[in-house]
Amino acid sequence: MSGFSIVIVLAVVLSGVLLWLLIPRRKPSEKPATSAFASGLDALPSPRHYAYFPQIRQALSREDAEYLRKNAPQKAARQALRERRSVARRFLRGLNEDFSALAKMGRVIAALSPEVSHKQETERLMLSLRFQVVYALVWLRLWSGALPLHQLEVLTGLVGQFATRIDQAMTEISVLSAQQLAGKLGA
Repeated sequence: MSGFSIVIVLAVVLSGVLLWLLIPRRKPSEKPATSAFASGLDALPSPRHYAYFPQIRQALSREDAEYLRKNAPQKAARQALRERRSVARRFLRGLNEDFSALAKMGRVIAALSPEVSHKQETERLMLSLRFQVVYALVWLRLWSGALPLHQLEVLTGLVGQFATRIDQAMTEISVLSAQQLAGKLGA
């Protein structure tokens, strides 16, 4: 095989892995939602995982790993680090679930909003694209055995930023709805 053929094969494989990472997966035990409003406010998707980042940061910190290496038996330290990488992978999946729930909520808000600007839609699209790219990179680094704490922090920040935007949009819709209702009652 020539060098160019190897590069093409690697590019195709990498593209396949990235595509696989970007396709949302549902656990077999999950039931598909029939409606976002099935059981009132409880049915609305909300982020749950990103709030645990301080604990993840502590568990993945360099200082914590050094402490383990110095004070724990070598086998126990290696096992603890493996388990922490596993926790980081589960946290990463949780961040993806949070972001997906927020994206779903964003689509619902956009459908309910009387005016959705192209700028807002573009911002939401760019935020989603940025999240997916960083998510794929973090996943690959975790898979390779690294602990990409900074990138996890960036992802957590993106989820928090998106949650804040969703809250602001919900507040704006509530205000608009109250104004419209007051206008109808006053007429």
